Amino acid sequence: MSAVQAGQWSDPSTWAGGTVPAAGDLVSIGEGMDVVLDVSPPALNGVNLDGKLSFSNEHDLELTTEWILMRGELQIGSENRPHTRNATITLTDTIPDENIMGMGDRGIMIMGGVLSLYGDRENAWTKLAATAEAGSSHIEVLDAGGWRVGDTIVLASTDFNPRQAEKRVVTAINGNTVSLDQPLEYMHFGAITFGVDERGEVGLLTRNIKVQASADAEDSWFGGHIMAMAGST
Repeated sequence: MSAVQAGQWSDPSTWAGGTVPAAGDLVSIGEGMDVVLDVSPPALNGVNLDGKLSFSNEHDLELTTEWILMRGELQIGSENRPHTRNATITLTDTIPDENIMGMGDRGIMIMGGVLSLYGDRENAWTKLAATAEAGSSHIEVLDAGGWRVGDTIVLASTDFNPRQAEKRVVTAINGNTVSLDQPLEYMHFGAITFGVDERGEVGLLTRNIKVQASADAEDSWFGGHIMAMAGST
């Protein structure tokens, strides 16, 4: 299925034959074509992108495909206008033993193209402002700016055991005090000792732009990947 003119993905006139791509189609967007994804299409067998594909910021969208081979441009948001809705690219592996241009399968393969992803979640890392004790259901951080109720965060381990890192969901925010959905299992140190900053890091895991493998990746131990060759951006 090939684009024959610039336009919205949902518009039949954008596509050869006057029909929008269906499940299992191999989609091609040729050089000079500019297509705006404004719907979440059914799962595709691949996308050849020599032109431009951008995500509309009007709706939450998901593009599900085996792979994307890029010589053109894939844009979600921009530096001046970050994307504010949820945008997800889910990479599947329903066709066994594919090897796209020697780069495998289940990936975004960039052959001199431009991958431009700008989400609206900027404050990705901060540190504890005070030690968080085991059993506590809230933490004090240096900067919770931009975090939201429902976000998932991770507290890095401050022990010699790296498995003491913990993920929690934010249930309330009051200034830089963050309430958690479950009490902490471990202590997380949050102080400067003899001039050495040993405060534990806290990371924001929630993103509004995601590139992910489909859920069955955990069964095959074969996840999604992005590979950018020379001349790509």
